[in-house]
Amino acid sequence: MADITSDPGSLNVSAAPLSVVEAFFAALDAFDFERARVLLADQGFSFRSPIAVFDSADQFIQYGAHSSGIVQSKQVRKVFVDGPDVCHFLTYRIQISEKLSVDAAQWSHVENGRILRIQTLFDASIYRELFPGPTLT
Repeated sequence: MADITSDPGSLNVSAAPLSVVEAFFAALDAFDFERARVLLADQGFSFRSPIAVFDSADQFIQYGAHSSGIVQSKQVRKVFVDGPDVCHFLTYRIQISEKLSVDAAQWSHVENGRILRIQTLFDASIYRELFPGPTLT
């Protein structure tokens, strides 16, 4: 099988979880949402964060494509891997009305060469101030 980072049409189901998540980040960084989508599970996908919840990989990618414009850069500070689980500690440099740094932890769970679950934790107070609405639980 082809390398998971080179061909969005092929998928290496035995790829190491870290390789899958790193390929997903690389696709997002390149604004290649088609390639990013291939790395997400078709069935059973779930994303949870303080500001968004998705149970559809397609809807998650659409949201990511729409909101990616505020991200200026991403710094990976630390990565931990435990079997199928990959946890990144990140700092995002974003610009909404002013430039900000947002520290985040992202926990991804990989099965069969695809990301099945993503949970992202960060201080969402700036988003809540800009986009008031119901609080997600």
